[in-house]
Amino acid sequence: LDPKVSNLVSRDLEAESIVVFDEAHNIDNVCIEALSVTLDRRMLESSARSVSRLQSKVTEMKASDSARLAKEYADLVAGLAQQERGRVGSNSVSMAEVLSANPVLSEDILKEAVPGNIRKAEHFVAFLKKVVVYLKNLLLAANNVENKTPLAFLHEMYKTSALERKPLRFTYTRLNSLLRTLEVSSLDEYTALQDVANFAHTG
Repeated sequence: LDPKVSNLVSRDLEAESIVVFDEAHNIDNVCIEALSVTLDRRMLESSARSVSRLQSKVTEMKASDSARLAKEYADLVAGLAQQERGRVGSNSVSMAEVLSANPVLSEDILKEAVPGNIRKAEHFVAFLKKVVVYLKNLLLAANNVENKTPLAFLHEMYKTSALERKPLRFTYTRLNSLLRTLEVSSLDEYTALQDVANFAHTG
């Protein structure tokens, strides 16, 4: 159930497996915990620095290996599932196998082409920066605890910053795609930004 470990477990299971949960009475809490994201000011400051690093890396790669970015763009037009198949080097990988490697994503997202406004690396980084700035401003302006439904939160985000829901749904996988394309090895520097992307895509 935890997306951090489920891909390690599910890849060893047969497609028709029956899974038995021990302590199943806790399953609701486990699901809520696994799909919850906590963001604070320190994490958002770290995310802002990560976005700046990404911006620099994209600029460097555009100058040194623009063909790699162009290939990523073409893959994203084809859809995330096709990109995943290409990454493992086999067109015979089934949708079930792609889903098991991306347990927090729905099949419709994997089949769909990434929205045009975040396909190019530089456009996506600008989009990420806008998300981080919005969340930082929201946190700074918060005086009281507020409870909002996801739809209400997304509506307020769009009204304030014009951030649309559809590209938000692809934020997490689009970030991971870019990190692979840029061949980023120090992923720990981007942990906070990945949390922001995870929060954005759950909307």
